[in-house]
Amino acid sequence: MFGMIIANLFGILFLFFFLWKRLKDDYHYEKIFNLGLVILVSLVLGLLISKILMPGFWFWISFATIGLTFLFMIKNQKLKFFESLDGLIIGILPLLGLNFLIDAIKRSSLSSFLMFWTVLILIFLFFFLDSQYKRFSWYKSGRVGFTGLAIIGLFFIIRIFIYIIYPQTLSFIAPFDIYLSPTFAFLFFLILYRLSVSKE
Repeated sequence: MFGMIIANLFGILFLFFFLWKRLKDDYHYEKIFNLGLVILVSLVLGLLISKILMPGFWFWISFATIGLTFLFMIKNQKLKFFESLDGLIIGILPLLGLNFLIDAIKRSSLSSFLMFWTVLILIFLFFFLDSQYKRFSWYKSGRVGFTGLAIIGLFFIIRIFIYIIYPQTLSFIAPFDIYLSPTFAFLFFLILYRLSVSKE
């Protein structure tokens, strides 16, 4: 219990820090703090809803509440979508990874341990791609947003393979994940493709 609290506190700090780091040059800290706070509240709300109604769906319900809240805040606060999305992705990944690590330790779960390492690798890959994507000749637009979309798309693709191998992994719910994960992977890569050819 104590380990879970500490992990979540660190995860929350990472969320606010990375949101601030990605958006600090364009927005006042108050807007960034409001975005982080509302995302955090939506995450807690999603977890509470899932716990009461459908405990197995905690990942997807939280994903939905965060996604809807994010879209609302972008419009309400007049924030740039792709810049904010990058901040959200890199902010949420450590929080998710730490929870997989705690579950792996608590239940001696190999699948959760694999998901923790998956998330950790994606975090490092995020920073690598963020420093390199403008050099990709095929990414013609060079617009911000590549990193976040690529990482979240990869995350859902990896979920498909881990689901096939370890369907009992924390956050997986059979048989829905085999349909939902590919759908969202396709959606994010489709947005990435459109972004790559955009001239605006």
